[in-house]
Amino acid sequence: MKHWIRLNWEAARSTLRDLFRQPVATLLILMMLGIAISLPLALYLAVQSAHSVVGNLSATPQITLYMDMSADELDTQTIEKTLRADARIAEVRFIGKEQALQEMQHSLGDADVVAMFEENPLPDAFAVTPSSTEPQAIQALQQDLNNLPMIDTAQLDARWLQTLHDMQMFLQKILWFLAITLSLAFVLVAHNSIRLQTLARKEEIEITRLLGAPASFIRRPFVYTALWQGLLSLAIGCGLCAWVLQRTAPQLAAILQPYGISLQHRFFTWQELVVIILIVAALAAFGAWLAVRQHLREYAARA
Repeated sequence: MKHWIRLNWEAARSTLRDLFRQPVATLLILMMLGIAISLPLALYLAVQSAHSVVGNLSATPQITLYMDMSADELDTQTIEKTLRADARIAEVRFIGKEQALQEMQHSLGDADVVAMFEENPLPDAFAVTPSSTEPQAIQALQQDLNNLPMIDTAQLDARWLQTLHDMQMFLQKILWFLAITLSLAFVLVAHNSIRLQTLARKEEIEITRLLGAPASFIRRPFVYTALWQGLLSLAIGCGLCAWVLQRTAPQLAAILQPYGISLQHRFFTWQELVVIILIVAALAAFGAWLAVRQHLREYAARA
């Protein structure tokens, strides 16, 4: 076990030292990988920020039930008991006709609405919050509530509900797309980078192979080279993301402020950073492993 740890420590230290021996070439590779990483990471942060805005907007919509004008107090109590007994309903709030008239008077300000009517023209109402967020389930609940006795109408902005639902599904698909494309792109870039290094050290690898070195011994320095390149390029990518957010945040806030949208920019949490580091390290190691495996198979075929 100690021997294995020492071999890996020596490989990690020597490959890091080799990277800094060629600063120009290393910087070019790291910048290429860093730019490749920064785009999906920046899009991920943008989607997460937009997702939080949509999440605030897409709180479960309410269904407003308007009682018939001829409904009395007993009818209202019966409807309220029916609503509270329905498992599809999370919350029920009664809005009396007097309360509704006062709210309308308050919204109109100085205009004396009450004096315009001999009697209150507004019906009693219930504000119903469904327990489900699925558009189909909410629309089915609306239809059932609309068929209750002494209910004049049940209103729901179904089009807006469907739009918000579609927006959430679209954002989820973007997240999956970013995860898949980031993985594939990074594996390909790491594979090509290590592939070029194996070709440059072709004679060294063949001599080591002739001396009887196992594949793991030959593969180890290339894997650690890919790991260092991945981690350093990730640091560059995160730095680019932070710079872009700092530069664009004031402009986006000024654009969205007239629409009453407060876009809260966020950076990666430490949990997200740990996951990203693990993913980048795994993808870099996998790309290097594929490149060395391909080279060793070509060497075996020639031998």
